[in-house]
Amino acid sequence: MLLDSFSSPRQMWEAPQGSLSSLPGFSDEVSSRIIAARSENDLDSELDRARRLGVGILTILDKDYPPLLRQIENPPVVLYVRGEMLIDTARTLAIVGTRRSSRYGRTMAGKLARDLAELGLIVVSGLAIGIDTAAHKGALTSGKTVAVLGSGLGHIYPASNARLAEQICKQGGSLISEYPINMPPSKWTFPQRNRIISGLSRGVIVVEAPQRSGALITARLAVEQGREVFAVPGNVTSTSSAGTNALIKDGAKLVTCVEDIVSEFPDLAAITKPQQQRETALSPEERRVYDLIGLEPLHIDDIISRVGISPTRAAQILLTLQMQGLVEQIEGRRYIRSP
Repeated sequence: MLLDSFSSPRQMWEAPQGSLSSLPGFSDEVSSRIIAARSENDLDSELDRARRLGVGILTILDKDYPPLLRQIENPPVVLYVRGEMLIDTARTLAIVGTRRSSRYGRTMAGKLARDLAELGLIVVSGLAIGIDTAAHKGALTSGKTVAVLGSGLGHIYPASNARLAEQICKQGGSLISEYPINMPPSKWTFPQRNRIISGLSRGVIVVEAPQRSGALITARLAVEQGREVFAVPGNVTSTSSAGTNALIKDGAKLVTCVEDIVSEFPDLAAITKPQQQRETALSPEERRVYDLIGLEPLHIDDIISRVGISPTRAAQILLTLQMQGLVEQIEGRRYIRSP
């Protein structure tokens, strides 16, 4: 494990190829690619590009690195993040599917994403056209979403979703990539990034997918990572639904509504149902603070800096949220959502 092998990101970067190749999950091909990247990418220039684009960089050693993602077999050593840096993986669920989607598939993806977001959950997808786009847009109507790219964050792909990517960041979501800022997509980057989509999520919902589909790769990775797998049934004569129908036959849970998903996670069911009515009464500023707080403790100083409010106003809002039973204060002036 990288955490056991290196004491700092610099030590990772400077490690010789032999040391990298000996690590679990690091083949000679992968380690040689890393070594080549060192000579092709000047670190200072990369950091400058990240600053200009407003991109933050997380390493696997950082405390804000997504905890669920850290648990998978081959987590990315570095994550480039634009938008919200702290991702509450206690609330993340992925929605994936084919690029060549039907109106039925896009409608179902959008509705499920919207309903999950209304419950305060975070929808993860891949920013591709088709089902991914429908899922991101559905989530944005009532909450936030995370997009995992198969390219660098300075090379939004597909270009037609550049505006959608901007909207995701503006509404409190995140764009994520493990690839250098200016790296374009390729055939191998998309299958590789799928492990991040499933790794960030407690479960993966496949809405529409033919027999040979990247969404099915994500579902397989989810099983390997110990995540729940869900599938939306489709027309038995449609090739676009052949993969999802096969998943159901193989044991994936059949999904027709959001309750089918949330019921598999007792803690989420307990969190979401009692809070819906209380959340509707929040002011926009209170909502921004509440959306920032998850099940992982967050210090009041982080809330102040990320929301951009005064310490006095932050204290007032947090007291209001506590009185409504929406958040709790724990030791060290840190806050979590109430169960």
